[in-house]
Amino acid sequence: MLYNLYRISDAGREKEKITGATKINCLKNFISVFGTEGLFVFADNCSEGTIKQIKELGIEPVLINLGNAGSFRHIVDFALAKFNDNDQVYLVEDDYWHLPASKQALLEGLEIADYVTLYDHSDKYVSFSKKGGNPYVTNNSEKSRVFLSHTCHWKISNSTSMTFATRLSVLKADKEVMWRFTQQNIPEDFGMFLILTRQSPFPLYKAKVFRHLFKLSLKYLFNATLKKRVLITALPGLSTHIENAYLSPHTDWEIIIQKFDENQPK
Repeated sequence: MLYNLYRISDAGREKEKITGATKINCLKNFISVFGTEGLFVFADNCSEGTIKQIKELGIEPVLINLGNAGSFRHIVDFALAKFNDNDQVYLVEDDYWHLPASKQALLEGLEIADYVTLYDHSDKYVSFSKKGGNPYVTNNSEKSRVFLSHTCHWKISNSTSMTFATRLSVLKADKEVMWRFTQQNIPEDFGMFLILTRQSPFPLYKAKVFRHLFKLSLKYLFNATLKKRVLITALPGLSTHIENAYLSPHTDWEIIIQKFDENQPK
C-alpha cells in the first residue's frame, strides 16, 4: 500500500515561483494525480483560511505547529506508528508539481531502489567548478547508472530534497541518520542523502563550504551497521520544485501550471 504524507505550511522562505503554482494549487494537482486514498495532509502553522481551503477539498488535515524539520520528523514518526514494514510512503512538501504518470512511475521506482524521487534536479547538470551547488557534479553531470521501467528511465543520484518515496522498513532503519540532519529548522537534505547513499567524502573536503559534512561523512563511512542505499531520479522529471531557478528540465512547467490555474474556480 502506498501512503502519501503531504506537508503544507503558510510559513517558508520567499522564492520566485511559477505564477499559479500556489500551495493550494500544488495540493489540488497532487490530488488529481494520486487521489485521496492513503493521503494524509499535515497543516503546519496554517491560517484558518488555508485550513478552510484544505477542508473544501474533502480532506480533514492534521493540524501541527512544528516548523519544517519538526513537521518532517512528525510525519516519519506518524508513518512508523501506523503503517507496516512492507508499506510504501511518499513524503511530499507543498511546493512540488506532478505530471499524470507520477504515481505509476513512483511505484515502479520503488521496485528498483531504496529511495525514489520524481524530481530531476537541474543543478545536477552544472559543474561545481562553474558555480553549481553540488561538489559531486563534474563535466556538467554526476556519475550514475540508468535503469528502465515501464513508464520512464531512472538514474542513480547522490541526493535529493525532502520530497521522496521509500518503504517503511527503510524509513525505520534510516531514522537515526534522518534525525541527525533535521536538528535545525531547515533540514540538511543534501548531507542526509550523501550519508544514506554512502558517497565518497573526498569531494566534500575540496569544497570548503562542505568541510563540516566531510568530517561527518568520515564518521559514517566506517559505520558497519549503516546500509548503503540507492536513490533514483526519474528521467525526465515527472515532478518539479516550483521555484523558477530549479525546475526539472525539458518540460514547459509554466504552460502546464498556467492551464491548470486557469481551470480553477475563481
